[in-house]
Amino acid sequence: MMSMKSANNELDKHYVHFVGIDVAKKSFVLATSLSPKTKNYDNTAQGIDQAICFIKEEHKQCDNGKTLVVLESTGGLEVPLAKAIHLAGICVMIANPRQTHQFAKSQSLTKTDNKDAKMLAFYAKMMAQRDDLATLLYCPPSQSQELLTALINRRNQFVQMCVAEKNRLEQSHHSQISSIQAHITYLTEQIHELDKQIKTHLDDDNHPDLKQTSSVIQSVKGVGTTTATLLAMLPELGTISHKQLASLVGVAPHPKQSGETKFKGLCQAGRPEVRKALYMATLVATRFDEKIKTFYQRLRANGKPFKVAIVACMHKLLTILNARVRDELQKQVVVR
Repeated sequence: MMSMKSANNELDKHYVHFVGIDVAKKSFVLATSLSPKTKNYDNTAQGIDQAICFIKEEHKQCDNGKTLVVLESTGGLEVPLAKAIHLAGICVMIANPRQTHQFAKSQSLTKTDNKDAKMLAFYAKMMAQRDDLATLLYCPPSQSQELLTALINRRNQFVQMCVAEKNRLEQSHHSQISSIQAHITYLTEQIHELDKQIKTHLDDDNHPDLKQTSSVIQSVKGVGTTTATLLAMLPELGTISHKQLASLVGVAPHPKQSGETKFKGLCQAGRPEVRKALYMATLVATRFDEKIKTFYQRLRANGKPFKVAIVACMHKLLTILNARVRDELQKQVVVR
């Protein structure tokens, strides 16, 4: 049997070139494991091409193995660069800023653009040793999924604006009431219009995979209204293990210890928009889905607090969805 040390050596041979990129709106800083210096590029198509050429040229110094590039999630600024790197045949990962900041803190690293890029290159080397790295690598969404994500994001923006206006309504001067109410009406109409567009997109025969997966998800009682969010924000559904998916969403229990005191808490990372949608679906499922309802009632009867029971049900519901989508994907492969 291969020892842990030799296994790590094998992993290190698999990825031998590590790149960290700190992305800003107009430029980005690139650092690699093979050079102490950083390089600056314009965040344009030309700058991205130059950076990819540099990464490929530097990789020639390595005998074997692959390159791993890590970028930090910066609200979408990193996506064009990540797409280009992926299309160039280079493995790339978009890291959660909270996790990279915790990593930097653990290494006592200060924050500057150059040092951030170097930290991300170091972070890439650490991530290369993970057995589940393949599930963390960035893969551009399909055009249909990209459109669905755009529709969901726009709907969320309108919902947030509507909530803000309703909050203002309670404390505004009477002269502003009609204006705010008119805006709320407009926002509500836009939300309904987007709901129609989302439904049309999910039912479109031109996107059979999306349509079939949507149908599978909606077969679970309570999940209907969150189908689009799960499809758009959780493309890994059905393609990775239950444990990996729970950690990805942020409903996996993570043990903590301080001295002799041990307690469990939820993963602090994850995808909050998916978690919120899953929470709402779980509330409905505890009433109408027999499996989830029975599980929830048993937990409550055993003295579990409401929040603990609901999170456990969220985990169970996610597992059920993952299994059903996985089975459907396998059927599609057999048919093809």
